[in-house]
Amino acid sequence: MQNQPTTQPPLFSILMPVYNAAATLEAAARSVLDQSQGDLELLLVDDGSADGSLELARSLAAADPRVRVFAQKNGGICAARNRALAEARGRYLGFCDDDDLYLPGALAAVTALIARTGADLIRTGYELRRQTADGRFVTLPHPAGTLCGLDPAPDGGAYLHFLRQSGPQFVWNAWYRREFFGALRFDGRCRAGLEDFVLNAAVYARGPRAVYDPVVTTRHFESAASTSRASAAAVAARVESLPLWAEAEHAAMAARCEAGARRRVWAARQAELVTFLMHQLRDSAAPRPAARAAWRALRRALAPLANPAPALDFLRVAGQNKKQAAALLLYAVRLQDLYAHLPNKEEELLT
Repeated sequence: MQNQPTTQPPLFSILMPVYNAAATLEAAARSVLDQSQGDLELLLVDDGSADGSLELARSLAAADPRVRVFAQKNGGICAARNRALAEARGRYLGFCDDDDLYLPGALAAVTALIARTGADLIRTGYELRRQTADGRFVTLPHPAGTLCGLDPAPDGGAYLHFLRQSGPQFVWNAWYRREFFGALRFDGRCRAGLEDFVLNAAVYARGPRAVYDPVVTTRHFESAASTSRASAAAVAARVESLPLWAEAEHAAMAARCEAGARRRVWAARQAELVTFLMHQLRDSAAPRPAARAAWRALRRALAPLANPAPALDFLRVAGQNKKQAAALLLYAVRLQDLYAHLPNKEEELLT
């Protein structure tokens, strides 16, 4: 049984793909429904679960009219999110995975940012917890940025500053004005990650009025079975999606930057791709043949996008992120395997 929508659209549509999440779904859903800002709908899209998740989702809907449930054959997280996007009625769209949590006061903080800025895109801080081999969850530190905004007009310096302050471009710590988001959808060719990065690059290419606030709103879990983890199979699938990400980043750079800033911004965005792949290969302990194939794939993806940055410029990045500068230097001299030998604070925490 599906709840009938009300005539007045809520402020928020929170989109939650559900797949075999019987152990975590109720806590994730309650973290949304128990927000002090309750002007919302929660869309649960069951993606072919086989563990009772759909029945649990329907019981949540029976208890709270703000919950709407949809069921479909298994198509992956992109298909589930896209179904939710097609059904959403809220003025702002938010995403929460079926094993993540909205922290208390999250939507109240976002509502205040919307009221103050009228932004098309709100980004916030988050907690990242990764599961260790013995089952514990460890909080991984990451630097918080500073409060900043981004105007729609092309400005390469402002665009790069906003990206650096707001950090990795996930969707689960972001909220989007639905009217601005329009017909954008997740690319189903991203089978094991990168869909967030591809989609957000497309968002930036549209020229949103955006704001980033480091207030922590979301707790994201990477379990041993999470699609976020860098297993060998997941990394192989993500390598296939690298051209999609590279093309989307290049298109966003071209749309957001005046001609004089494009080389600098593109050097920084290439640094994101290079460093991402270095982390993935290191974390998955990829064998040498697989790593070599991955680097060939990235070079092929970047080659047609070289203009206006014909070479990776690690000196441009060095003043902002020394680790990325080292990654670019190793990539440029084709010694990228040495990145695995750099100090890794995350690995120390996880052991």
